[in-house]
Amino acid sequence: MNQPDQLIHTWVNFSKFHNRITHSLDYFLQQKYHLCLNEFYLMMFINESREKKLRLLQLQNMIGLSQSALSRLVSRLEQHDLHPVERACYVEDKRSVYVVLTPSGQQHIVDILNEVNRILQQSLSEKDIKNIRLFAE
Repeated sequence: MNQPDQLIHTWVNFSKFHNRITHSLDYFLQQKYHLCLNEFYLMMFINESREKKLRLLQLQNMIGLSQSALSRLVSRLEQHDLHPVERACYVEDKRSVYVVLTPSGQQHIVDILNEVNRILQQSLSEKDIKNIRLFAE
């Protein structure tokens, strides 16, 4: 097998690995928290921000959704049983709409992050974790 063939096979194997983990996490989040993976990502990104709020435009770039798809995702979260987020406008920046993590959302995302980290630790080998870290750098 020549070098280009090896590279494509490596890429295909990586894609299968990524899809398996993504589907497993999505299934877990749906079953336990009634959240999809993108909803989880949105809450996680906001939680990582210093002020626990991000502009819709920032989130659109971080999650990779269209403006309308992101707006629908935020609407679903606003109506979710956990009420993890809400939209807000601020006097100092009237042109932007922010998504803010509510106190309930802050508590839930911490619990969810701990559980997801535990699941990943149990599901991945040390070699997998090292390779993921190398790939992410």
